[in-house]
Amino acid sequence: MMKIEKLSCRLDNFLLNDITLNIKRDHFILLGPTGSGKTTLAKCICGFYKITEGKILLNKKDITTLPPEKRNIGYLPQDFALFPHMNVRDNILFGVKARKIDFNKVKNKFDKIVEILKIGILFKRYPNSLSGGEKQRVALARALLVDPQVLILDEPFSSIDVGLKKDIWFEMIDILKKFKIPVIHITHNLDEASILGTKIALLIDGKIIQKGNKEETLSKPKTEMAARYLGIKNIYSGIIEKVNKEKVIIKGEKFKIIAFNEREHSNKVNLVKDSCIRRNDRKGANEDMDILEETHKTNFTEGEYVKFSIRPQDIKIIKEGLPIRDELKDNIFEGKIVSAHFLSDTTILKVKSVVDFELIFPSYIYQRHNLYIGKKIRIGIWQKGISIFKKEV
Repeated sequence: MMKIEKLSCRLDNFLLNDITLNIKRDHFILLGPTGSGKTTLAKCICGFYKITEGKILLNKKDITTLPPEKRNIGYLPQDFALFPHMNVRDNILFGVKARKIDFNKVKNKFDKIVEILKIGILFKRYPNSLSGGEKQRVALARALLVDPQVLILDEPFSSIDVGLKKDIWFEMIDILKKFKIPVIHITHNLDEASILGTKIALLIDGKIIQKGNKEETLSKPKTEMAARYLGIKNIYSGIIEKVNKEKVIIKGEKFKIIAFNEREHSNKVNLVKDSCIRRNDRKGANEDMDILEETHKTNFTEGEYVKFSIRPQDIKIIKEGLPIRDELKDNIFEGKIVSAHFLSDTTILKVKSVVDFELIFPSYIYQRHNLYIGKKIRIGIWQKGISIFKKEV
């Protein structure tokens, strides 16, 4: 387990500020745009950059001031950093030789890693003759052979062809599960984060702006900045008109909308935690405490000015003649389709209503509902797809 406590690092004009993370046996995704500080944080963890404040603990041991070679962290850099003058076998063994470890002591592990990664047939080849995927496997083997306590993957799929990425993502999940060590995975790719991650921290401009379980982080942004990074275009302003145990009613300039009360959800998680403690289930209690800390817990008061977002996936087209689902019926709007954009397997629809809405759905829905530009439709908004956040200063 790794704990990062209030870590700060300044490099020229860039500040990595007050980073606190708790990484267990997770595939932990560090997600953010280019230039947000993801690689800087990875290099701080590895000891390549000196931090100005904070602590780094690995399995309860303070490694903050240890040199990189004493930290027992495996690092897979974005360019894989293979040595062009060495063949594959020598590249894999580089870390072992640098630490002056007798090969006979690691032979069994070496054979196991080579078998799992299926790279034995590459031994005599050199990096310039390898594909991106092959280079990735060789670099991963080198990082794993030194028996790291945590593995850091820095944009590991950036050099992989787009058509191959998804297959390799699923393959990588299976591979890493076999080694049972915490993984810190750096990426800017939302699909990659969604498929591989168990926990996610969103890093923007040197700050963690949101962290938590994968589903919560990707579906419930806590700030406008997070919502925009997650690609949500449906962002609006309003005033809290009413709050009760189940719902929050927001009055916008042209419409009202009813959202699910996330605070009530937080209280329910807390009750589960208390129940675990009464059962003396400390592990369950700790896990639920993690969930509680990561849940959207912001309190809102009547009359307060807020921003809110609606995920485009959570706006549904209402088909005439069919009953409306309970979770949609409080937020029904009429509008007209003004544009449609078709991707490989999804459609992005723009609908002009009391405000502009963006919808995303599987492409077959477009034909099933006989949609076309100019058609008038009814849409319903799923309450739990609405995220409310404080006005950003």
